[in-house]
Amino acid sequence: MKISVQFFSLLFLLLFASAALAKDKATANLEPWKLEDNGSFLNLIPAPPSLESSAEKADLDGVISLQNKVSSDALAHAEKSVDFNVFSFSEVLGPDFTKESHQKTANFFDRLEVTIDQPKNFLKDFYHRIRPYRAFPDQVKELVIKEDGYSYPSGHATRAWLYALVLGTLAPDHRSDFLSTAMQVCQDRVIGGMHYPSDVLESRILAEEIFRELLDDKSFMSDLEKLRREEWIEKNSAK
Repeated sequence: MKISVQFFSLLFLLLFASAALAKDKATANLEPWKLEDNGSFLNLIPAPPSLESSAEKADLDGVISLQNKVSSDALAHAEKSVDFNVFSFSEVLGPDFTKESHQKTANFFDRLEVTIDQPKNFLKDFYHRIRPYRAFPDQVKELVIKEDGYSYPSGHATRAWLYALVLGTLAPDHRSDFLSTAMQVCQDRVIGGMHYPSDVLESRILAEEIFRELLDDKSFMSDLEKLRREEWIEKNSAK
């Protein structure tokens, strides 16, 4: 029996959607750490470039430039980044850094994602910026699995920067490598046509502000220290 490419594409999308739904159910009951009121982030993250402005043209040119010179390896990494999570930093920490070996880390960063989602989604819904592959379909290619929703700021980039900053407190010797990985995720999202350069730039600013607020949160710091003590110090000392 000959099975069409369209069938496999549909099957992949269904599996992807099922995995996302399972994750949503798993994180639905997680309580986020407390941040400032969502509205306060409007003072931090300005409106994106206005339509047909010179700033928007420069933003669009940044996407097109990256897409026009993308290598096969860079494109493969961009596709891999679609499924970015904390264990994507195994590129830094090695193949033993997995959900199975670091279950408490997985739970901690699931909660961190829920915390990020509140201001990130608020800003996306406030600014309503259309993703580049949708706004300029004749100029921007859809090079990775597409995402709907708004573009500004980037959820992937916000998570990547914040995760890198938090991991840097758990494994300080690798801090610069974590940040380099976060920067690569930002570039991946632009290469894929899902974001503009300004989306990921403002995401870094957002992540740094969230990190600053969390460092002042006694509950977060207590949970972070507990994670360090129970899973990071113990595992590192056992090596």
